[in-house]
Amino acid sequence: MKKKLLVGLLTVAACFSIGSTSFASSASTTSPISTPATTSVSANQEVTPLAGGYREETIHMKSGYGRYLSGYNFQLIFNDGAIEFYEDGFVIAVKYGAAVVNADDGNGNTISYTILVDRQ
Repeated sequence: MKKKLLVGLLTVAACFSIGSTSFASSASTTSPISTPATTSVSANQEVTPLAGGYREETIHMKSGYGRYLSGYNFQLIFNDGAIEFYEDGFVIAVKYGAAVVNADDGNGNTISYTILVDRQ
């Protein structure tokens, strides 16, 4: 039962993180680029990252542990009490559960962190 609840919560969190919360909106939307562009680069050329990308990371933590998330402009999307979240990207695992945090990586890309706090 708890597994089904967790899967359901993660599904809802994934929907929120993708941005499909407003089904009544008639405005057109653009989806993020899912595959990186491939180009050939010579040794003296700078590589410019593709803007507008999206990346997901799943982090497993044990209760009581903390870590910094990379990125800036953090947004707490979902938290069932599993973590304590600080504005600078520091996360402390508090109890069994799940949370979703979005961040910018500085190159116009979005990182979506799914944090799962495991049982002891």
